Amino acid sequence: MKRLALLALILQLVISVPLYAQKDSTYRKEGFTFGLLPAISFDADLGFQYGGLINLYWYGDGSDYPNYEHSLYLEASQYTGGSTLLRLYYDSPKITGKIRTTADITWFSDLAIDFYGFNGYQTQYNTSWEDDQSHNYVSRVFYRHHREMFRILTNFKGPIGQDSPFQWMGGLVFFDFKIGSVNIDWLNKRKDDEDKLPQTDGLYDKYVNWSIISDTEKDGGQHAYLKTGLSFDTRDRQVNASKGVWTELFLTHTPSFFSSHNQQFTRLTLFHRQYFSLTPKSHLIFAYRLGWQHKLSGHIPFYLLPHMASSVLTSATSQGLGGSKSLRGINRNRVVGDGFILSNIELRWKMWRTKLFSQDFYLASNFFIDMGFITQDYSISTDDVPLEIYPNYFTSKNDRPHWSFGAGLKAALNENFVLSADYGFAKDEQDGSSGLYISLNYLF
Repeated sequence: MKRLALLALILQLVISVPLYAQKDSTYRKEGFTFGLLPAISFDADLGFQYGGLINLYWYGDGSDYPNYEHSLYLEASQYTGGSTLLRLYYDSPKITGKIRTTADITWFSDLAIDFYGFNGYQTQYNTSWEDDQSHNYVSRVFYRHHREMFRILTNFKGPIGQDSPFQWMGGLVFFDFKIGSVNIDWLNKRKDDEDKLPQTDGLYDKYVNWSIISDTEKDGGQHAYLKTGLSFDTRDRQVNASKGVWTELFLTHTPSFFSSHNQQFTRLTLFHRQYFSLTPKSHLIFAYRLGWQHKLSGHIPFYLLPHMASSVLTSATSQGLGGSKSLRGINRNRVVGDGFILSNIELRWKMWRTKLFSQDFYLASNFFIDMGFITQDYSISTDDVPLEIYPNYFTSKNDRPHWSFGAGLKAALNENFVLSADYGFAKDEQDGSSGLYISLNYLF
């Protein structure tokens, strides 16, 4: 994977220098267009992906280009790591007058989702336990468990006043989670004897045995939450804006009667994004995102802790911290708690722009620094953890910032269909080493 990343970075430097002088496009897209691709990608967390996806766009008379009037995204794919994804996502600012409507239906079966405990650096991550070449080896899936997620998401956004950047938001999100241990027998079916996984407990199983994860939550559950909020949006375009501010404040609440565990909780979520054009034709863009999520009351099931409230989804999941959509290069879900702070800083360079097969097309690169840490601990009891092994799993440290950095390449068709490749490096080995992420869309 490191060789692939190095090759990508070299390619980026080779093509960026001679192409920077190309003229910007004044192309305007009208009517219907689509992006159709085999879903062949790679995610350091999930493995290689294969399947198919299509993104349909309707631009109307093109007067609002590059903004679209309707977008429909369909995907069916599977990962070599054992995960299966089925997704339908619709977004339109025009279907109900001036109210923007977003809807998503997703089924995501992950045979081995990452699980490292809670509260960041308060838990130990022992890399040698996953290394089958180490004398301390336990299992390659020690820090994993099974998760099957079904989600229905709706979001509505409407203007407050005429020609105002302020908008109200509201919506409903439903989750059905099925949680369990990694199915070792299934994963071993097609492996040679020397590659088979040992039959041993993972961290999830130990947390269940130690009552850190309760019997009520260990198998998952059904939950729905209501969300309401405010948005302030002055971006010049929806994807890879060159100027403007986009801020969203959400209040989300799960009533006890919307939870199969008869539990309620309330969270506050704030995301602020800002974009600056550093050159006259927006060849160079500086962008950053700041996020804050905080539990106000109640108890959040452990499997819902990584979820982040949002009005849009640029991928199948909205979760962190760690992984392709939050802290690139840091292990997925490494930083989990009741509350967190997140920041992403990017320098984006549009290296080349042209018309390709009668379509608007550009190539770009991005360089990034990501950071996040826990601001509100998830309360757990370690009374049942044997004292002699306690230091192998827990520390007395408070969490501190988790840093990562890296670079990426982007290829965009008609501004909105963006192929993305990011490679990130974790600063601290307690967070992992690095990750390659090939997917769609900019991070924010």
